[in-house]
Amino acid sequence: MRAALAPGIPALIAVGLGYSQEALLMTVGGFAVLYGERRPYRVRWRVVLTAGAGLVVAVALGGWVETIDESGVVEVALLTVVAMVGAYSVDAARLGPPGAFFFVLVTGVSMVLARSGVPLGTVLICTAIGVCSSVLVSMAGIVRDRSKPERMVVRAAVQAVEDYAQLSDSTTVEARHAAGAAIWDGWSAVYDAGLPERAPESGLVSELLAAHKRFAGVQVDDRWAAVDREVLLPRPQMPLARPTVWYRLRRSFSVHSHASAIAVRIGVAVAATGAISLALSLDRPDWAVVASVLVLHQGLDRVQGTVRGLHRFIGTVIGLGLFALIHAFSPTGYVLVLVLMVLQFLVELFVARNYGLAVIFITPLALLIIVGAHPGSPVGPVVRDRFVETLLGIAVALAALWGVLPRSHRRTFGWTEARVLRAGRRLMALDVPADHPAAMVLRRDLQFELIGCALSGSDAAHNERPWARQQWTRHAEVLQWGYDLLAQCWAELSGGGADRTELGDRLFRLQETVRS
Repeated sequence: MRAALAPGIPALIAVGLGYSQEALLMTVGGFAVLYGERRPYRVRWRVVLTAGAGLVVAVALGGWVETIDESGVVEVALLTVVAMVGAYSVDAARLGPPGAFFFVLVTGVSMVLARSGVPLGTVLICTAIGVCSSVLVSMAGIVRDRSKPERMVVRAAVQAVEDYAQLSDSTTVEARHAAGAAIWDGWSAVYDAGLPERAPESGLVSELLAAHKRFAGVQVDDRWAAVDREVLLPRPQMPLARPTVWYRLRRSFSVHSHASAIAVRIGVAVAATGAISLALSLDRPDWAVVASVLVLHQGLDRVQGTVRGLHRFIGTVIGLGLFALIHAFSPTGYVLVLVLMVLQFLVELFVARNYGLAVIFITPLALLIIVGAHPGSPVGPVVRDRFVETLLGIAVALAALWGVLPRSHRRTFGWTEARVLRAGRRLMALDVPADHPAAMVLRRDLQFELIGCALSGSDAAHNERPWARQQWTRHAEVLQWGYDLLAQCWAELSGGGADRTELGDRLFRLQETVRS
């Protein structure tokens, strides 16, 4: 509903004031509302406003480039840079959906609008209005329940710990990681809500801390059986918030990181797609680029990426038919805005469940904005060009997915394991209590690396299952060792033994196997 209302409310008002064409452009700024989902209200407005500022910059760059370059070379170069920077930043900072796609889409839309004679100032003003509406709509829920976002995340963490504690088979390692990641999300939400500073004794903080203590107290014996051991702390202890965005971006600045591999792959695909489009004298290289970015921007493995490419193609074909059908009725004014709102609602409803269905509605949504902004354009060439450019973009994206850095998952797999062991080694080397500020920072960093290590394992298993199967025993041992070390820190604070000899022996052995 928020995805539909954020652009729809100002667009309906604009239609009432006689600005029907400008109303469609407000949809561009309305995309900002998607970036605030599941974030506590205390930070949600800043997240949406930051995303909105990025959309405004993307519009400005797209419109400006179109005025200085008629060959399309600078246009393709800009799209390549936007796609690479956006994909790297989203993956490195682990920002999650909706990813960098909308920034590339908005840049391309701005180019098309500028080429069609729509003044850049008009597009910027309408985008800014859509962004302001996104902020207001995304914050509307605070009137009814101001703590709902963080409460939902905390309860999900509590349930994950409960599920883990009740297991007694070989799925315990995966469940342990799921619980650890859920707790991580819980503390991130709690800190975003400002509770540790302004209400450290609140029910949500106490509930999450109790779940965290239980998680730390669940040990795994030689038969993979989960056993509860109570953790008693002599004084309150609260984990730190997630690392800063700068730390996360800097951490992934390595040729072995997942974010770097995504950036290289998407850069090659976008540049190649644009170059081929220009060589074939196609009118809309940005459409082909958008198709490539949609397949690659989330860093999916080769199997999932191939499925997404097929979804993109089939959904586009059906979506073009839907666009032609809608256009045949020639909706204008309020009706056209309502149609766009319905399409936006359906996109957000299906995009996380079935990408193929979502594309069916993404295609007419984008085309109606462009065609509606300059009525009278022939529809046939638009449908034809959209089909050809989409087909080209998907083909190049799949070629890049399978041909560019085809074994990057192997390097990332080993790199993340080494980072877990390195963070753990630094933590073990500290001769301070486990709740010392320096130790708290390293414990937080170790949990961050454990999540990245588990993600790389999943990626490798999907990309090259036979190879991943050969590495999996060590991979599970690395994750097990990291969580055992974190649990040992809690045990030490509760008066448990501080003997880390066994953990040190396991560390030495794992370092040798990872190095080899």
